[in-house]
Amino acid sequence: GSLVKPEGLLRFWLDCPTGAKRQDVEIRQNTRIFFTTGVWDDPEVVMAQDAEYQAVLKQLQELVDQARSDKAKERSNFFEELQTFRKMVGDSKEFDLLKSRKEDLECALPPVGSAVSPNGVQIAPSGSLVIKGNSIPDWLPGSEYLILGTFSTSATD
Repeated sequence: GSLVKPEGLLRFWLDCPTGAKRQDVEIRQNTRIFFTTGVWDDPEVVMAQDAEYQAVLKQLQELVDQARSDKAKERSNFFEELQTFRKMVGDSKEFDLLKSRKEDLECALPPVGSAVSPNGVQIAPSGSLVIKGNSIPDWLPGSEYLILGTFSTSATD
């Protein structure tokens, strides 16, 4: 099949010609084990995304602080209450947009503990292992993959 999201992923495989068994998991002979993990190969983009993430966090905190301040103020008349309510509705919409952007950036940025190479490339601290669960060729619909487990990465010198 085709890749859904090839960018940002490091994918490779190892063939296991002899098979393996551990506790209740068995890998049959001649099984291919597929490894997938995240990779960030443009340090400038990561730095720009991180700067945007920090700015979004600051804006979110400012909105929260402003909402608390507005709630704490006493209003002398109905029109002040109405104006405050309208402002809070607008702030709520902005808060939702910022929160959504924050979540997008959290998914796009490398996780804490990512291995960093001297040239700035980062690899996620963990990845997934899968094996093919049926004999249907990859180019046909219906290929099945079974989760085997996870693996961890670390920087080496």
